Amino acid sequence: MQKPVLHVDELEYYEQDSGENITYQFVVKPGSMGLLSSGRVRLKGPTTKALDVHEGWDQAYYVIKGSGKIVVGEETFPVQAGYVARVPAGTNHGVILEEGEEMEYIYFNAFKSKEALAGLLATL
Repeated sequence: MQKPVLHVDELEYYEQDSGENITYQFVVKPGSMGLLSSGRVRLKGPTTKALDVHEGWDQAYYVIKGSGKIVVGEETFPVQAGYVARVPAGTNHGVILEEGEEMEYIYFNAFKSKEALAGLLATL
Protein backbone atom coordinates (compact mmCIF):
# COMPACT_ATOMS: atom_id res chain seq x y z
CA MET A 1 0.00 0.00 0.00
CA GLN A 2 1.21 3.48 -0.86
CA LYS A 3 1.93 5.85 2.02
CA PRO A 4 -1.03 8.23 2.49
CA VAL A 5 1.13 11.39 2.40
CA LEU A 6 4.11 11.89 0.09
CA HIS A 7 6.08 14.74 -1.40
CA VAL A 8 5.62 14.86 -5.18
CA ASP A 9 9.28 13.99 -5.70
CA GLU A 10 8.63 10.65 -3.93
CA LEU A 11 5.90 9.59 -6.36
CA GLU A 12 6.51 6.46 -8.44
CA TYR A 13 7.79 7.14 -11.95
CA TYR A 14 6.47 5.28 -14.97
CA GLU A 15 7.29 5.15 -18.67
CA GLN A 16 5.01 6.04 -21.55
CA ASP A 17 5.99 6.01 -25.20
CA SER A 18 4.48 9.33 -26.23
CA GLY A 19 7.27 11.84 -26.81
CA GLU A 20 10.74 13.04 -25.82
CA ASN A 21 11.66 15.18 -22.79
CA ILE A 22 8.61 14.01 -20.80
CA THR A 23 8.53 12.42 -17.33
CA TYR A 24 5.53 10.72 -15.73
CA GLN A 25 4.68 9.93 -12.11
CA PHE A 26 1.61 8.32 -10.56
CA VAL A 27 -0.26 10.52 -8.08
CA VAL A 28 -3.10 8.00 -7.76
CA LYS A 29 -2.08 4.73 -9.38
CA PRO A 30 -4.85 3.15 -11.51
CA GLY A 31 -6.78 0.58 -9.48
CA SER A 32 -5.76 1.97 -6.09
CA MET A 33 -8.73 4.36 -5.52
CA GLY A 34 -11.82 3.07 -7.27
CA LEU A 35 -12.48 4.57 -10.71
CA LEU A 36 -10.02 7.46 -10.30
CA SER A 37 -6.39 7.78 -11.25
CA SER A 38 -4.07 10.74 -11.69
CA GLY A 39 -0.50 11.59 -12.50
CA ARG A 40 2.10 14.31 -12.69
CA VAL A 41 3.61 15.11 -16.11
CA ARG A 42 6.65 17.33 -16.68
CA LEU A 43 7.69 18.38 -20.19
CA LYS A 44 10.56 20.39 -21.67
CA GLY A 45 10.37 21.75 -25.20
CA PRO A 46 10.73 21.14 -27.90
CA THR A 47 8.41 18.18 -27.58
CA THR A 48 5.01 16.94 -28.59
CA LYS A 49 3.05 14.53 -26.41
CA ALA A 50 1.57 12.34 -29.12
CA LEU A 51 -2.13 12.71 -29.83
CA ASP A 52 -4.10 10.10 -27.93
CA VAL A 53 -7.72 9.01 -27.55
CA HIS A 54 -9.22 7.30 -24.47
CA GLU A 55 -12.53 5.56 -25.08
CA GLY A 56 -13.28 4.49 -21.52
CA TRP A 57 -12.57 7.57 -19.44
CA ASP A 58 -12.78 11.34 -19.28
CA GLN A 59 -9.64 13.27 -18.42
CA ALA A 60 -8.78 16.69 -17.01
CA TYR A 61 -5.44 18.50 -16.89
CA TYR A 62 -4.51 21.19 -14.36
CA VAL A 63 -1.44 23.15 -15.47
CA ILE A 64 0.61 23.97 -12.36
CA LYS A 65 3.79 25.41 -13.94
CA GLY A 66 4.98 26.82 -17.22
CA SER A 67 3.23 27.19 -20.56
CA GLY A 68 2.61 25.48 -23.88
CA LYS A 69 -0.30 24.35 -26.01
CA ILE A 70 -2.93 21.69 -25.36
CA VAL A 71 -4.76 20.04 -28.23
CA VAL A 72 -8.37 19.01 -27.56
CA GLY A 73 -10.28 17.66 -30.52
CA GLU A 74 -9.59 19.82 -33.58
CA GLU A 75 -8.51 22.88 -31.57
CA THR A 76 -5.16 23.94 -30.06
CA PHE A 77 -5.21 26.15 -26.97
CA PRO A 78 -2.34 28.18 -25.50
CA VAL A 79 -2.17 27.48 -21.75
CA GLN A 80 -0.12 28.46 -18.73
CA ALA A 81 -0.13 27.82 -14.99
CA GLY A 82 -3.67 28.00 -13.63
CA TYR A 83 -5.42 26.66 -16.75
CA VAL A 84 -7.64 23.57 -16.75
CA ALA A 85 -8.35 21.44 -19.83
CA ARG A 86 -11.26 18.97 -19.96
CA VAL A 87 -11.00 16.05 -22.38
CA PRO A 88 -14.16 13.98 -22.88
CA ALA A 89 -13.75 10.26 -23.63
CA GLY A 90 -13.20 9.59 -27.31
CA THR A 91 -11.52 12.97 -27.98
CA ASN A 92 -8.09 13.41 -29.56
CA HIS A 93 -5.76 15.28 -27.21
CA GLY A 94 -2.08 16.07 -26.73
CA VAL A 95 0.45 18.70 -25.63
CA ILE A 96 2.89 20.77 -27.70
CA LEU A 97 5.87 22.71 -26.34
CA GLU A 98 8.21 24.87 -28.42
CA GLU A 99 11.95 25.25 -27.84
CA GLY A 100 12.60 26.70 -24.37
CA GLU A 101 9.09 26.08 -23.03
CA GLU A 102 8.51 23.94 -19.94
CA MET A 103 5.24 22.77 -18.45
CA GLU A 104 4.05 20.67 -15.54
CA TYR A 105 0.51 19.44 -15.09
CA ILE A 106 -1.54 16.99 -13.07
CA TYR A 107 -4.02 14.85 -14.99
CA PHE A 108 -7.11 13.20 -13.55
CA ASN A 109 -8.78 10.15 -15.13
CA ALA A 110 -12.44 9.45 -14.40
CA PHE A 111 -13.12 5.90 -15.59
CA LYS A 112 -16.63 5.22 -16.86
CA SER A 113 -16.62 1.58 -15.72
CA LYS A 114 -14.57 -1.13 -14.04
CA GLU A 115 -14.05 -2.64 -17.49
CA ALA A 116 -12.46 0.57 -18.79
CA LEU A 117 -10.13 0.62 -15.78
CA ALA A 118 -9.27 -3.06 -16.33
CA GLY A 119 -8.42 -2.28 -19.95
CA LEU A 120 -5.87 0.35 -18.87
CA LEU A 121 -4.46 -1.89 -16.14
CA ALA A 122 -3.84 -4.60 -18.74
CA THR A 123 -1.45 -2.22 -20.54
CA LEU A 124 0.65 -1.33 -17.48
